[in-house]
Amino acid sequence: MSISLIVWCAGCSSSASTLKPEASPGPKVPTVAVRTGTIHPSLLIAGVVTPYRQVGIAADLTEPIGEVDVQEGDHVRAGQTLARLLTDDLEAQLASAQRMVAEDVAHYSQAAYQTSATNAQDTAGIRSAQAALRQARVNLNGAQTDLKRYEALEAQGYLAPQTVDQQRTTVVSDVAAANSAQASLNQAEANAQANGLGNNPGVQQSGLQSARAAADAAQATVEQLRRQIGRAAILSPVAGVVDAVNANPGEYPSGRQLFTIEQVSSVYALLPSSTAQVVQVRAGAPVALTAAGNAVKRNGKVVAVLDSLQPGTTNFTVKVLVPNSDEALHAGMPITGTVALPAVNGIEVPVTAFVDDTHTSVYVVDNGVVKSTPAHEVKNDGTNAIVTGLTAGTTIVKNVDLASVGNGDRINTGAAAGKSK
Repeated sequence: MSISLIVWCAGCSSSASTLKPEASPGPKVPTVAVRTGTIHPSLLIAGVVTPYRQVGIAADLTEPIGEVDVQEGDHVRAGQTLARLLTDDLEAQLASAQRMVAEDVAHYSQAAYQTSATNAQDTAGIRSAQAALRQARVNLNGAQTDLKRYEALEAQGYLAPQTVDQQRTTVVSDVAAANSAQASLNQAEANAQANGLGNNPGVQQSGLQSARAAADAAQATVEQLRRQIGRAAILSPVAGVVDAVNANPGEYPSGRQLFTIEQVSSVYALLPSSTAQVVQVRAGAPVALTAAGNAVKRNGKVVAVLDSLQPGTTNFTVKVLVPNSDEALHAGMPITGTVALPAVNGIEVPVTAFVDDTHTSVYVVDNGVVKSTPAHEVKNDGTNAIVTGLTAGTTIVKNVDLASVGNGDRINTGAAAGKSK
């Protein structure tokens, strides 16, 4: 009995000595199963504020400056008076021109009256001459008819030759009267033609048109002088801030720029960028902007992507329109803009999953073993990235920096982590 127990115990000792220790499961590392997603990338660019519009104002008159009503830094509204020019000479010229208008209008009225009276006389003369001619022709026709009748009676011996001769004299007289009446009508029509009647200009009508043209020219001179006097008040075409004043009372403008007004109710943010940055920027894209140490925040939109002005360079400019009703943004102020880029779809991974700064590989977990696998970044939004080289459902190390693992290491994945946000 004792011998058997000893032998059994010896066998037990031998079996225990042949058992191998279990392998270590490795450190516990958070992982994530990748899947298809959408990210909204953005582009961070630093730039500078410029005014919406900078307006230079000059005077086109040669009159001296009488008064200047604004100073640099003043806020002005559209239509506000900035300065006034002296207009004594122009007002004297205006008074003279107005007198000239009155004279020319009176001359035109007189010419029009005379033309109307002459036309009336000519018309009456023509009608009178026409009536006289008709009567002369009636008389002539009657005399000629009587002469034929008298001649027939004379041939039959019923009328004395002396009576027939008297009638021949009457016919000759009526012929002369008809010719005279025709000549009078021709003369009346010639006078009307010369003086002007109906569509015929004539002398008097031409004179009337000349008088009207002189009156119109004088009136045009008056209007021109009035407009020049009106321009003597120099007005601001826009609302904004007076940036520069180059005008003093007593000076002559001489065509130089007197005022510069900056329109700042809206401003532009000019964000310089390279080709790689602007290739996906589109007009209308929203932009979040900050300035003055994040004290001023605005939302704007891209209005243009300006090409490089110098051949051979890649200096593009993203132009952003920014509301500035409170005028907190000033020209020359540094500003930072976050430009929204088009959304990107694909396999999504956390940015923390990349093995290094090149963002070209991640650690895939296969049966608990870490393997370095190519995964090239397409675009990221700072938290997640869209990559190529992976398929949906692949498990990867979620945060390489915190995991402290290397290629080929065994890890304990534990419960699978959800999608990283």
